[in-house]
Amino acid sequence: MQFPRPMSESATFINIAHAIKQLGQGDYQGEVLPQDFATARYPEPVIAVRVPPSRRTLKRQYVISALILAMMHMLSLEQPTLLWSHYTLLWHGQEIGGLAFGIFSPPALLAGMAQNATSAQKRAEPKMNSDIVSQESNQAVATTSTTGVTNNRCSVAITYLGPGLEKTDLLSTLILVMAQAAVPPSSDRFANWVPDFLEGHTRFLASAAAQRTTPPYMTYYWLLDALEQTADYLVDHNRYGDVRMVINVDGRPIGQGLFRHR
Repeated sequence: MQFPRPMSESATFINIAHAIKQLGQGDYQGEVLPQDFATARYPEPVIAVRVPPSRRTLKRQYVISALILAMMHMLSLEQPTLLWSHYTLLWHGQEIGGLAFGIFSPPALLAGMAQNATSAQKRAEPKMNSDIVSQESNQAVATTSTTGVTNNRCSVAITYLGPGLEKTDLLSTLILVMAQAAVPPSSDRFANWVPDFLEGHTRFLASAAAQRTTPPYMTYYWLLDALEQTADYLVDHNRYGDVRMVINVDGRPIGQGLFRHR
């Protein structure tokens, strides 16, 4: 059996964004089955959501919270490359699930190994409605990946406003914004929206097109779709800075979003 290789930072950001978009467009309070997330462009690292034998499902909000905690933990290590990881999710001291990031070759050899993984705990501060605790592990799990498909109703026009936001700051902020946008019902409309928990030196504002009086409207569903596409575009062009995104659905502008250095 071969050892997993280091993970691409760009691919990890994109696949986290994809996972949050897929999860966030559903019921935030609902349950999800064990599943894997990856995209067609970045089939690795696989992000695998698992549950212990005593459970069948896991709350969607816990998976989103765990994705954020995992991202922040990996970035806090300040390593030259991201390494595969396994995180155990705890609620009031009880294991409720697991989250694995990894590159596996061949995948079948590692399928189903999460339950037998040996781990050394590394605690993280509770965030975002859960007391999930992160742990590192020497083994992880992978099965068939979920391939990301861009919604062809939604498109985004990107305008660079100048230097300011560096790659890691911009992409991590974008993912934090997605996690916050996943909380309200995805069908809810809004006129202006600012996430309430952003830290550091970035800010984000989303606003609806003032002239829209008929569908499609600016909703969190379309905002999540547009944010994932924006992450894809930024990584594809390897260009970062202050950014405005204009969101179009069915060829009509419904709103915009702005990432800007404070």
